[in-house]
Amino acid sequence: MDPRHPVSPAPRRPRTRLRVLAAAAVVAVAAGTFGTGVYLNRDSPTWQRILGTEPVIEVPPKATDELPVLLESVGNMLEHPATSTGAKTTAALQAARSMLAEHVELLTPGALAAAAASANGPAGTGAEAATAPPSAVPPLTPAEFSGRLAGAGNGLLHEALTAPEQEARRLSGAGFELVLQARTVLSAAGAPQAAIDALPTPATELAAQAAETTSAAASASASPSTAPAAAPTVDKAAAAKMPEFTFSACPATAPDASKGTGQTDSGQLLGEVIDAAYRMGYAYDVAGARTSAGLRTAAWNRSKVLVEFAEALEKQLDAAHDCEPLRQPAYQLPADAISNLMDAARSGEAQLALLLRDAAASQAGEPRTYLFNAAWAQGLQARQVTGQVPDFTAVAEAPKPADVGASAG
Repeated sequence: MDPRHPVSPAPRRPRTRLRVLAAAAVVAVAAGTFGTGVYLNRDSPTWQRILGTEPVIEVPPKATDELPVLLESVGNMLEHPATSTGAKTTAALQAARSMLAEHVELLTPGALAAAAASANGPAGTGAEAATAPPSAVPPLTPAEFSGRLAGAGNGLLHEALTAPEQEARRLSGAGFELVLQARTVLSAAGAPQAAIDALPTPATELAAQAAETTSAAASASASPSTAPAAAPTVDKAAAAKMPEFTFSACPATAPDASKGTGQTDSGQLLGEVIDAAYRMGYAYDVAGARTSAGLRTAAWNRSKVLVEFAEALEKQLDAAHDCEPLRQPAYQLPADAISNLMDAARSGEAQLALLLRDAAASQAGEPRTYLFNAAWAQGLQARQVTGQVPDFTAVAEAPKPADVGASAG
């Protein structure tokens, strides 16, 4: 008799190994299929929640978000007179607060009402308001406030470069005013001219934007061309190269006054710029002929720049639509211009700045950048010769026939 078990366990070993391998293969296939499914559907909201990779949606801040903060900051500065250097600085800060309040209401409607309602709520009334602790945020210095104000103005202009036409008008006008007011505040505080010129300006913002556009175009092109020079402005040599503007049609030589100034036609807006530059050129020419030698050269130089700028624009307009000349045979000065011809000529500087801003909003790309640059330079010119910041939020009035006061020229 064979003492061994009738069924030997030796043959069972291969079967056990096969089962283990089969189970492992099933698990591997299932894991691969599951992993592939997860990978292919990894961007679905369900799997992002399961995997914990759901992105956090962040709303990029807008330049207008800074305006209510600055309005609160300047109010805090005025409540603590120690931050100002005198009555002149206080007056400049009060003007900045009024300007900011207008822009907050214009660009963020309802923000002031919401802030007032929050301040007059249950937590800000009664005895609690009287015992409320002072703000923990120290008031800004005039230099700090001016820098932030100029930065906010440049931010508004940056958004205006790509905004729709009407929005571009509002954003750029507010931006120009804020930057000019920042220079006024810093000047009132007694800062040197070098510190005032060091503030960020639309010119630097526009130059940076143009550099980015040129760099992007050069990288996308197989044979990049030389970068164009910075766009000239109306306060520089107008004979320099201009970009190609878009003229939708010939401007009306006698605009319909019943339509107001809401006209957004690019040809009409650029036509008003041409006409205004010619009118001012004539006014400065007459002022130079009837003033002392000291102002004569300055008046005639300004007249030359304005006329050359208008001629360069008019050539493009004529090439685009073969329009009739806009320059009148003889412009007329107001009746009261004889008493001070130089002031009469300078009174048109602010209006030209507004017309350039409106014309810029009707363009796109490089022409918009060029005209925004011209509007900024014109705003600086108007502030320098009149001592007042142009009201870019106002609607520019259409040219009106003036009473005959001086017909020389």
